[in-house]
Amino acid sequence: MARKPADQTVQRDDILLAAAAVFQERGYQGATMADIAQRLNLTAGSLYHHFPAGKRDLLLAVLNMGLDIVLKQIDDVLAQKLPPADTLRCMIEIHVNGVTSQQAIGAAMVFEIRTALDLSEDVEGRDAFLRRRDEFERRFRTVIEQGIAAGVFCPVDVGIFTKALLGANNWVSVWYRPDGRLSGQQIASRMADTFLAALRCAT
Repeated sequence: MARKPADQTVQRDDILLAAAAVFQERGYQGATMADIAQRLNLTAGSLYHHFPAGKRDLLLAVLNMGLDIVLKQIDDVLAQKLPPADTLRCMIEIHVNGVTSQQAIGAAMVFEIRTALDLSEDVEGRDAFLRRRDEFERRFRTVIEQGIAAGVFCPVDVGIFTKALLGANNWVSVWYRPDGRLSGQQIASRMADTFLAALRCAT
């Protein structure tokens, strides 16, 4: 079948999902623009039409998409000003559901962060992503700090606890199987139970 030429009809999200899948299978270093184009039945030139810097642009766009999937939902929860435990439960479930619904993007958030840190040829794009990632982490830190201040969470090292929480959530994308014993939502709920239990003050 003939490949499609560069045009404006291809959806950006479709390109990013295809790129994420190829990164998951081959790793960033092993993936080529031709591999990604083949997934979409496009010419490689079509991808460069949308992403002139090639894989570098695609990787940053995939990682930013990973944040986009969950950030708006989390901000909607924060705007409700629920009690800290309820807020954190919702945030954990949103995060885990995000990585199970888009596993390849979740895997990129695990395996390709180091690659993003090394993107010295696009310092501006790299640093913009890292600022967004840090803001994402800060949302969780703030809720945990609020819970400690209110006496509903036990005192913990908030920085370490938050990184452990987010790392565990992201890693679900690596081992989750859609045909497995538990659904994404069931896993999300149990992850929330586990971390909230760890924060619960002894009575």
